[in-house]
Amino acid sequence: MAYGQLVVGPPGSGKTTYCHGLEQFFTQVSSRPHAIINLDPANDSPRYTCAVDIKDLVSLEKVQEETELGPNGGLVFSMEYLEENVDWLKNAIDPLIKEGKYLIFDLPGQVEIFTCHTSLLHVIQTMSTTWGIHLASVQLVDSHLCTEPSKYFSSILVSLSTMLHLGLPHVNVLSKVDMLEQFGELDFQPRYFLKPDSLDQLADAVIPTMHPKFSKATRELCGLLEDYSIVSFAPLAVEDVESMAYVIKLVDKANGFAYAKGGGSSGGGGGGLLEGYSTIDTDEPEDIWARIQERVNKRGRQSPEALNESIHQPTHE
Repeated sequence: MAYGQLVVGPPGSGKTTYCHGLEQFFTQVSSRPHAIINLDPANDSPRYTCAVDIKDLVSLEKVQEETELGPNGGLVFSMEYLEENVDWLKNAIDPLIKEGKYLIFDLPGQVEIFTCHTSLLHVIQTMSTTWGIHLASVQLVDSHLCTEPSKYFSSILVSLSTMLHLGLPHVNVLSKVDMLEQFGELDFQPRYFLKPDSLDQLADAVIPTMHPKFSKATRELCGLLEDYSIVSFAPLAVEDVESMAYVIKLVDKANGFAYAKGGGSSGGGGGGLLEGYSTIDTDEPEDIWARIQERVNKRGRQSPEALNESIHQPTHE
């Protein structure tokens, strides 16, 4: 039985960095066998070890040359080509599944690919229903969008669209939380950004920034989001081991890895899914956010290269 996660999100949200952080975490903290599959043909130099690369199937550069499409159209074409050649993907990941690897899929940042276009959806449905892979989707949203209510409002809408379109167990993540302080004070407290429950406040902040004719539509959309009431976010700073552990636990519960006997065939651990780092309390997202900010204030933001050292010397502050 195989388990994995699909990493989606707009360009610049930190998907590849997150995948690299997972690689380091699973190598140096939880000792979980894993494999990263790059399904983004525009990702020319991933920082992680790439077990499978879609560029062996389709090249975005060649697609653009032969079809005269732009980068966005080329990515959509590439996903359609992947759908038509899904057996290539099966042949590529079957050995990884037999080896008991936990699968991590790094996907393109083109928003329509995971919010409305059907090719990726069909590939996901094939993986989950026909191949029996237990998947969860992880959507990264750059926390910088929290600095402007209108941008945060848009991110909630995109997150809901992704959840409804993909139809998978889903975890939304506010990435790069450790960089927020440089942008000044936020309009709301962290708890509100993690779980936006009273969207009238958000509408009141957004409406003055736009033409009056959009006021009613904005309030109607806020009402729609409240009717669904399923969008929430987990805070993440990839360099912060505690926040990585929190996100991994959420994902493992979503795709069922946390409940599999012995952690399933995709690595060991089961209920003790973060073996070797179980002493950290990772239950309250707003506390994690606060501790990230405390650490940033104390020692400054770590570079990605400093993650190895922080992993080997975890602290609970």
